[in-house]
Amino acid sequence: WSVGFNLAFNSQNWRQDPGGTGQLGEDIGYGYGWKLLAGSLLPFITAGGGVGEYIFTDATGAQYHLNQNNGGVWSSVESVYVSYDSNAGKLHFNDGSSWVMGCTSAGTEWDAGTIYPTLMEDSNGNEVIINYNAGVGVTWNNSSSRISTIEDVRGNGSPDYTFTYNTDAIPHLTGITNYIGTSE
Repeated sequence: WSVGFNLAFNSQNWRQDPGGTGQLGEDIGYGYGWKLLAGSLLPFITAGGGVGEYIFTDATGAQYHLNQNNGGVWSSVESVYVSYDSNAGKLHFNDGSSWVMGCTSAGTEWDAGTIYPTLMEDSNGNEVIINYNAGVGVTWNNSSSRISTIEDVRGNGSPDYTFTYNTDAIPHLTGITNYIGTSE
């Protein structure tokens, strides 16, 4: 089983209208407009304070609306073959695989509120574990989009990949170390 982690660029970061030119994006540690991810969920909060929909972003940066709520299970009418069980914090795919969405970007992170997977499991029970660094302004791990380690069965309980960052105000990725010796 393979899970794609990609560096995706959002080219819709600028806006120009009669009011002027504005930025709609920020740098979260990979460069302006870039994200390194397998996927994420962004809840859109309504004026009443509840969730109106979730936007699922896949590893390519493509976005899908999960806007059909059935008892806390969010799906789409757009032929998107994914659903999010907000009660269990689990994203389900039609092939039987699922992701536990256990990281929420927090603190003064530009993408605060965005949810990232911490455990990916295929239909056979194979797992990939992802850990994230602490967000800017908070002290707990799994509170930013910046991946710290990725582990699967090949690591025998140790990380297969570790990610290092500098000490800038927004830490930037400086290296990825592969401990299993494969060419990914």
